[in-house]
Amino acid sequence: MRFESRHRIQGTVDEVERALLDERYFEFLLKHHGVLLELQPLEVKPDGDVVRRRVRYRPKPVIEKIGPKTVPPEWFAFIETSTYDKRRKELTFENVPTSNKISKMLVNTGTMRFRDVGGGQTERVMDGEIALKLPFLLKPLGLIAEKVIQAEGLKILDNEVPVLNRFIAEVIRPG
Repeated sequence: MRFESRHRIQGTVDEVERALLDERYFEFLLKHHGVLLELQPLEVKPDGDVVRRRVRYRPKPVIEKIGPKTVPPEWFAFIETSTYDKRRKELTFENVPTSNKISKMLVNTGTMRFRDVGGGQTERVMDGEIALKLPFLLKPLGLIAEKVIQAEGLKILDNEVPVLNRFIAEVIRPG
């Protein structure tokens, strides 16, 4: 399932880039986000105009039970492996669930692009794909699950925008 998301950020492309690459942003985002229970940078490697990173996220569980079985919160945790190209203002990513069982079934990849829309604002456009690899008889459930996963992922992005705006206003601009 392919999807697209657009957000308007209250900052220039340069300010947005500086915020997203600022090591203080991880802690700030976790503190103010509301959906994330854990956010841990595992690796951030600048290499010229490219920044590679691996970040662990654990959002609040979307569902608590499937039938009688309790869903462990770890089922929702994932590692973002991404590359940000400063010249192209583009971040490509793959989100891999930390649960081995889930990671064999779920594929989530995409690209975020940042562009100036004037007035000191930036548009973030994310093109992504979520796919569940399920046995044939479970395919109809997979389509429903893909929509739920997409909706929850978009909630994380939606909730990030006011935090990013605040970080730009309070941390990036004053310095």
